[in-house]
Amino acid sequence: MRAQIHKSLLLTGILSVVISFLVAGILYYQGIQARALHEIGHLTEIAADGLTGDAVRDIAFLETIRSKSEREMHITWFGADGTLLYASHPETDGGADEPEIREAIADGTGHSVRKNPNGEPMSYSAQKAADGSILRIAVPRSAPAGILTPLLPEILLFLGVFAVGCFAASQKETDYVLRPLRQLEGLISDIMEGAPERPIPGGYKELQPLVNKVREQKKEIQNYMEDLEEERNTVRTVIDTISDGILLLNDQQEVIDYNRTAKRIFHSSDDIRYRKVAVLYRDEDWLRAIGLAFEKEPSERNEYTMTLNGRPYRTSMARIELADETTGLLIVLHDLTASYAAEKMRREFSANVSHELKTPLTSISGFAEMIANGMYQNEADVKLFGSRIFEESQRMMSLIETIMHLSKIEENQTTITWKPVDMGKAARYAADLIEPQAAAKHVTIHVDAEPLYVYGNSSLLSELVMNCVDNAVKYNREGGTVTVSIRPEGEDKVRLAVSDTGIGIPKEKQGRVFERFYRADESRNKSTGGSGLGLAICKHIVNQHRGTIEISSVEGEGTTIQAILPRMSDNDLEREVAAASTAQIEAAKAESAQLDPAPEAAPEEAVRPQKGKKNGSKDKKDKKDKDKKDKDKDKKDKKAQKDDKGKKK
Repeated sequence: MRAQIHKSLLLTGILSVVISFLVAGILYYQGIQARALHEIGHLTEIAADGLTGDAVRDIAFLETIRSKSEREMHITWFGADGTLLYASHPETDGGADEPEIREAIADGTGHSVRKNPNGEPMSYSAQKAADGSILRIAVPRSAPAGILTPLLPEILLFLGVFAVGCFAASQKETDYVLRPLRQLEGLISDIMEGAPERPIPGGYKELQPLVNKVREQKKEIQNYMEDLEEERNTVRTVIDTISDGILLLNDQQEVIDYNRTAKRIFHSSDDIRYRKVAVLYRDEDWLRAIGLAFEKEPSERNEYTMTLNGRPYRTSMARIELADETTGLLIVLHDLTASYAAEKMRREFSANVSHELKTPLTSISGFAEMIANGMYQNEADVKLFGSRIFEESQRMMSLIETIMHLSKIEENQTTITWKPVDMGKAARYAADLIEPQAAAKHVTIHVDAEPLYVYGNSSLLSELVMNCVDNAVKYNREGGTVTVSIRPEGEDKVRLAVSDTGIGIPKEKQGRVFERFYRADESRNKSTGGSGLGLAICKHIVNQHRGTIEISSVEGEGTTIQAILPRMSDNDLEREVAAASTAQIEAAKAESAQLDPAPEAAPEEAVRPQKGKKNGSKDKKDKKDKDKKDKDKDKKDKKAQKDDKGKKK
């Protein structure tokens, strides 16, 4: 830009000087010619006054004037009657009918500038003498080049000086023109960096639209970057929360992106970007699968089951094209540990179910066969066999229902409503339900519970306490005691403890009491009607609530079962109550909106989106403002609800 401005100013200056010289040369030339014409007219007038009427003497006088002149001079003398008396160049001077002759006859003096018969430009001056004769003197007109040639060195020197001056002046003027633009560069940098606004340098109002446009563009860019950052963070959050490991490799088999799960799979605490995938896991099968996946077509997906760091994974690999148009490889690692464990559990479950159902089915089959074969003596035997069949079938139905209930808990298929649960209230509720059973055995139940809250399912947590208390009563001695306590454990836990004074469990069997269908004392379980699934159900309920459960027992003295569950703080409880109230309000609003009649369709012109970034930014801004107002309104509603609850308390 500077070079162009400097070049334009320099050319303008030089052209101005050249044009000025041309105009000056033309004026100078015209002045020289006018002066020459004036001199010829003056000479003609003097020569005409010097004519005496003596033809011989006057001709000699005219010859003397011509010969003494430094310039070429054509002299012609006509008599009063128009006869030619003298002509220095008769072949080119012309006759008495020329315009300057006619003018001199009429006015006494005549002038003209014209070409002679040979085509040479001449200046003519005619003067009428005292005797009526006409004297005419003509001189050739000089060409402009001939006039200016003697001044050529001075002209070139002058032009050179002016060119240097123009160069220096254009340099200075260029700096002057660009100075506000350089200062504007700093202002634009400040605007883009978010510095406080300051006035335009030099007070050039013409630059104000440009500055305003830069500020507007800066705001749009900032909004666009914020949107991109928000989208990037959203995508990154989604990717990081995916339970599968994700790796993205470039064509050099270097990791260019990954999620947290992948970092955990490869036991890496540092950033693994641009590290060779072979460095992460040095396994030939793993690297061979990656190499083969790079050679496959992008539409082909390669799936392998392999062991990485001692855990089974289903690995899906697909070749993709990266943003820089190079080849990449997307790897998804799905942990199969839970699936394998579930499969093993299902196999064990099937075996246990088959074993547990075999006993009542064998009993039913035996009694039914005896009846079918007539192996009874009287009707009383038939009734006895029938009652045994009914009892075993009821036992089998109860076992099946318990198994189905446990399966639903394990597979998370039960519809669970999560909310704050008062564990003290759940303990007292369970004690009240088991009280008749305890009274039949003369067992006393003591409840020592504080109002501590756990975020979970009320039915499942009540079942947890009930199973523990039920076991404590079943396996207790006549006249024994059962103690149920709910106490805080640390800062954020609650401890449920159920202790009894019963028969206890041998130490070598305590590690298996939470297994399905396991009975520490088979004969005791059969007499009490136990299925061996009660503590297994308790374990899965505790696991679903992100807690731990353990048992401690001394054979012959008693057993204590302890469950540690996450405890809700007072702030958590208040937030949960406020969130529940807000959810009720929003549900009511949604229901009322559904009941309202649908609004009439707006005209197409009114709903058609406008094109352009500005309108898009405005719509986005309006949406943000609306969201902010909705959030403020929700906060006010929550605060009002808390105030109302405080007043009620």
